[in-house]
Amino acid sequence: MREYPYLLLKLAVAGALSLAVVELVPRSVDRTGAEPPVRMLLVTAVLIGLVCVAALLWGMVSDLRLPAKVAVYAVAFNVLVILVKFVLAPRGFYDVNQTRTLDSTFSIDNELMAFLAAALIFVLYFAAYVVLYRFFARRIEHLREHDPLEGVGTGRQLIVLVVVLALLLSGAGGALVLVLIPVVAGISYLDFVFSSGLSVLVALALAGATGLAALAFDASSERARVVADASLYMSFFWVGLYFLALYHVLWVVYVLVLTSIWPLKVVTPK
Repeated sequence: MREYPYLLLKLAVAGALSLAVVELVPRSVDRTGAEPPVRMLLVTAVLIGLVCVAALLWGMVSDLRLPAKVAVYAVAFNVLVILVKFVLAPRGFYDVNQTRTLDSTFSIDNELMAFLAAALIFVLYFAAYVVLYRFFARRIEHLREHDPLEGVGTGRQLIVLVVVLALLLSGAGGALVLVLIPVVAGISYLDFVFSSGLSVLVALALAGATGLAALAFDASSERARVVADASLYMSFFWVGLYFLALYHVLWVVYVLVLTSIWPLKVVTPK
């Protein structure tokens, strides 16, 4: 990515502008009511979408020289991810919270819990993204000198991870809490989202995003094969991963702003 300084600048500007959106838009609306208004959620998502889509389209077409088809697929799956993370999921979460209280220990109105929940959810997105990357990377295997993700998710790494976790858990009882906290924080959020009336829409949007991401990887790997340039495929991968990571960082800031304005219903365990 170092050979694309203007692309990196576009990505940085998109990140900064999106951060301003999640900080300012919720504070600019009527703060009455028990949960964020749908209109505000939509406005936030639209503004983030416009900023990120502009940077994504501009970067892929002018910097990476990818075909318009790749850019369209990439934009479409990013729009669906934005819709889920900044409209459907927060709305569903608040809807369920009106009838079910949260355990304050794992509530996302806490900075640490919000970060840990985002980390777990990002791991799920990352896993699906890497699976797609690896599947279509086989088309250009003969062009790549080195795979930057070589070894990620291999059996050896999984064994090492299991051993390390076992040592941590056997070494101290507190380590169990450290391991489980991000899992519980993330699962608690997902449980509320998928218990809401919007759960079907969330699932359909995520399925659609996965399908569109697969089409984007397919088209970009084909382009890399035709021009005999594996770096093109890798650049597409990194740009997509950047935006996935950006959405999760924005989500942390967003939920902290939302919960400071529209407090969650929580219960403190005795």
